[in-house]
Amino acid sequence: MGLDPLVVVFDACVLYPFHLRNVLVQIAVDRLADARWTDEIHDEWMRGLVANVPALSMERLQITRKLMNDALPEAMVTGYQAYLEAITLPDPHDRHVVAAAISAGASVVITWNLRDFPAREMKKHGLVCQTPDIFLTDLYDKARNYGGM
Repeated sequence: MGLDPLVVVFDACVLYPFHLRNVLVQIAVDRLADARWTDEIHDEWMRGLVANVPALSMERLQITRKLMNDALPEAMVTGYQAYLEAITLPDPHDRHVVAAAISAGASVVITWNLRDFPAREMKKHGLVCQTPDIFLTDLYDKARNYGGM
């Protein structure tokens, strides 16, 4: 496409649905976005999926996780824990997502849970949150305006 891809962190809730996860990972493989996640984010979407779909085994999801990490080895963020204390969110359990974004130099967190990531707090860290719908629509518009579509 010729555009510099945004560095984005995918929250667990957008990796949970199979089809959306596939689209987002493919966008990163195609270098339309520079995806980031953590082991903690992986653990969260996988636990939720196994809890809600008992027919799925954790072993099967571990294979998916490995395939994701193999396809995008630069996506794994580590060392983000140092940022946790500087982040204030309605649910402290979401701080790891913002910390990973800061550590990775991301500009966007992709999530369905916008209210869990208040714009004022995100702005303090140079971040914005977008739903997958907005992210994908913006990506399409950029590509179309650039002449890539």
